[in-house]
Amino acid sequence: MRKIAVIAVVLISAQCLYAQEGQNMTSRPVFFAAPAIETVLYGRRPPSIGYGFALGAEDAVFKSMASMGLKGIYATPLSGEDLTTLEITLFFRMYLSRADTVSGLFAQLTYGFAAFSWDNKISLPAESGMISLGITAGWRVPLGSRFFIEPYIRAGYPYYGGFGLSTGVRF
Repeated sequence: MRKIAVIAVVLISAQCLYAQEGQNMTSRPVFFAAPAIETVLYGRRPPSIGYGFALGAEDAVFKSMASMGLKGIYATPLSGEDLTTLEITLFFRMYLSRADTVSGLFAQLTYGFAAFSWDNKISLPAESGMISLGITAGWRVPLGSRFFIEPYIRAGYPYYGGFGLSTGVRF
């Protein structure tokens, strides 16, 4: 888990340095924080309800419309099954529309791990776990210059798919 946190910090820092290179101080990347709730297809009898949080940095400086960060989701099944999941992933996102702000349709790649427990609680090291890979498509809807909402759908492994909603603030 420490390795993933270190990699996330290095990637976000590298993007910040890249975005600031050759630019004045008014054109630095923006950081964001976004809590999320989602329905995800984990377990033998899906769906599971998950909640989590994303932290990231976005680069609108060069109009490349990219962002990257770290996201965690904790999911429990609605079926009463005892399987709980903790998913921690790094994400890289590209916005598909050109605009002055980072908004609109996006495509996102995720990579990380999913830890599982059959006791309805997660402890690290977990009872079992595996690599988590996925793709996400969504739409960022700005609410003024600092706030936003993002409905999204995702597919990947070890889950089948999911959909969710996040709300966030830009710093």
